[in-house]
Amino acid sequence: MLEVHLRAGLVVAFDGRVVEVFADGGPSRRFHIAQLGPPEAAETADGGRKLTLQGGAATLWFAREEAPACARLLAAIGEAQATLVRGDRG
Repeated sequence: MLEVHLRAGLVVAFDGRVVEVFADGGPSRRFHIAQLGPPEAAETADGGRKLTLQGGAATLWFAREEAPACARLLAAIGEAQATLVRGDRG
C-alpha cells in the first residue's frame, strides 16, 4: 500500500489495484488499474510535478519536495499496469 499526503490537501492511496484520491472537503475518486490509462506527468515551472489521471478526471499537484513521492506513485502504477498486461496474477 502506498499512501501520499500532499501539501495541496489531497491524499492519494494505491493498493496495487485501485488508485484513490481523497480531496480535503471534496468527493473522493477511485480508478481501477484495469481501466486507468497511462498517467500523464509533467514538471511544473517551480520544480514540482503535475500528474493527470484518466485524461483529466483527476489532477494531482506535487510540490518540489514531493517529487520523489510522485515518482514512487508513477512507478507503482506502471508496474501494476505492466503486470496486468502480462497477465500475471500474483
